[in-house]
Amino acid sequence: MNQIIADCSCQWKSSNHRSLTPTCKGWGCRFLATPIEQLPTTDKEKAKLFSKVYREAKSKGILECPHYRSLFIDEVLENINKSNVTLQTMN
Repeated sequence: MNQIIADCSCQWKSSNHRSLTPTCKGWGCRFLATPIEQLPTTDKEKAKLFSKVYREAKSKGILECPHYRSLFIDEVLENINKSNVTLQTMN
């Protein structure tokens, strides 16, 4: 495991530890930084973004962290769509 990821894992005390900031959970790990250039609207776009984030997690060794679950990616994508629907309804 990458030493930085190992150190972070040892410091983990709660799910808030992996957040980017107190109000932004990001992709479920503070080391994942894949930007969302365009909100995915189709399943194909969501799958493409999921793959991009998953590849970043794999290349950085994040998948080896015992506290990381790739389901966080799905949760972020689901929340993005919920927020997007809410914004469309408000407009």
